[in-house]
Amino acid sequence: MSLSAFMLSEFGPDEGVQVRILNAAVGGLKVRADAPPKLGEIVEIKHRSLTIRGEVIRVEGKRFAIKASEPIDLEQLLAKSNLATKIALTTHRSVGESPLHWSNQDRST
Repeated sequence: MSLSAFMLSEFGPDEGVQVRILNAAVGGLKVRADAPPKLGEIVEIKHRSLTIRGEVIRVEGKRFAIKASEPIDLEQLLAKSNLATKIALTTHRSVGESPLHWSNQDRST
């Protein structure tokens, strides 16, 4: 997955910075930015008409993970993208899993 988006943060430029959404699930996002936010920072990721607000819980190089403050509407996030069709075809309906998983990872690193 790779969706273009903008990130706003309390410490970043007022107009935001361009980022790439790499992975998504109802509970959060994995994102890439040239200058990632700091651990614990609250950010907003804007993709089309959807705004996702959350806390940065992991930073590794230019990649970081956000725990969303509210459940993410994946259908709205992926609307009008080729990914929406691919995901619909590959969702594991028997166990309710999706290839867009969110790992519950240790926050300490």
